[in-house]
Amino acid sequence: MHAHSTTVAELMTPEPMTLAPSQPMSRAADEMRLSGIRHLPIVDRDGQLVGVLSDRDVLTADPECRIADVMTKDLVTIAPDAAAHEAAYLLLRHSIGCVPVVDGGGRLVGILTEFDLVRVAYTLLGGQVPIDQLEDEEREAENL
Repeated sequence: MHAHSTTVAELMTPEPMTLAPSQPMSRAADEMRLSGIRHLPIVDRDGQLVGVLSDRDVLTADPECRIADVMTKDLVTIAPDAAAHEAAYLLLRHSIGCVPVVDGGGRLVGILTEFDLVRVAYTLLGGQVPIDQLEDEEREAENL
């Protein structure tokens, strides 16, 4: 994998978990906690991206309010065929932790997070242990 030619599609999580804007924040909190994710795309019935929730949004929101009342609506997105370095630039430029990946029609096809880019940096900086093994070791340590 050459960093200069890597596309967003190669690094993103395809078909990420999503919720609808009409659902309660308590549902988002439960789903994010159970799945161990920090960013949750919000889509309408047609799969159109309409917002994003972060773990910070969940921590500060009233659990009884609707996702639509809390989600970030002013979104920064990227296409799956864009260069991965463009996604990294967007994360840095906008001080955000994820960038939803959308097709030409605005439908969500994936999500690229800062963790995805740190995984690439780990390898490029000489990391030798496969990242999946590191994640397994971390889970084992938490269960001790």
